[in-house]
Amino acid sequence: MSTRRRPMKRREAMEEKDVILSNGLKVHYYEWPGPKPTLVFLHPSSGYGRMWEETANHLASRFHVFALDQRGHGASDRPDGDYSAEEYANDLHLFFTKVGIDKAILAGQSLGGRVGIVFAAEHPERTIGLALVGGPHMSNFYPTRQAVISVLGAAQRMLDSETEFPSKEAALAYLRKLRPRDRDEVLRHRLEHNLNPAGAGWAVKYDKVRVALGLAHMADDLRKYAVRTACPVAILRGSRGSELTLEDAKLVAGCWKNATVIDVEGDYALQMENPKGLAEALIRWSA
Repeated sequence: MSTRRRPMKRREAMEEKDVILSNGLKVHYYEWPGPKPTLVFLHPSSGYGRMWEETANHLASRFHVFALDQRGHGASDRPDGDYSAEEYANDLHLFFTKVGIDKAILAGQSLGGRVGIVFAAEHPERTIGLALVGGPHMSNFYPTRQAVISVLGAAQRMLDSETEFPSKEAALAYLRKLRPRDRDEVLRHRLEHNLNPAGAGWAVKYDKVRVALGLAHMADDLRKYAVRTACPVAILRGSRGSELTLEDAKLVAGCWKNATVIDVEGDYALQMENPKGLAEALIRWSA
């Protein structure tokens, strides 16, 4: 993949902003001003824009970086209605127009990857490249009966999940059980930026019903978008993870015209587990 770059400049501080889109949705986002090209990060289900912070810090001297709280998440609105990848991609298109992004590289994990897949097909003139962090979900390309059962199970587990805690210590204990592979500093970042005070305790900064609705779309067949994608695609697979095997990564890469499989040290949430390694992989791929 080839992009034209301006001379490197000093890394700028992160800026935190809100914007109202033309569909009325308030979107909260983070921005690291820097040279073009622009790079837009899209978080997974139950994630938050700032989870890309350390990766963005490694990239802000080379890219102009944005990271959004997508609808139903973080400090962005949680409206009734559609939570499909198509609706999220429409939000993203309106965001580009509102903040003046002409075109960008998209990097998304899980939900964010689905959004990027749709956006890249629907708006080729605004997409320089697409990076799928952790890789795409195989269920979005091979929605077998068993895959659909697994997807619906994931949605049900989200509906059943705990979202309110009497203290941050209780929330930390829950996260440790839920994410046993995460380093303590990663868990504390999630606590700091994905919880809000609620009554006498704390609550997660996402709507689990909306998130579950979005998770159900992991069984939507996205091959029709992949075949229309003109830009380069990177499947950034966690080298230690079981979410996407190398064999499956190579198989699904064939759904695009120009996809590359790249291993990054880590399991799955590479932006939290290995932000420097992810940043370096993005730099090499986009050079």
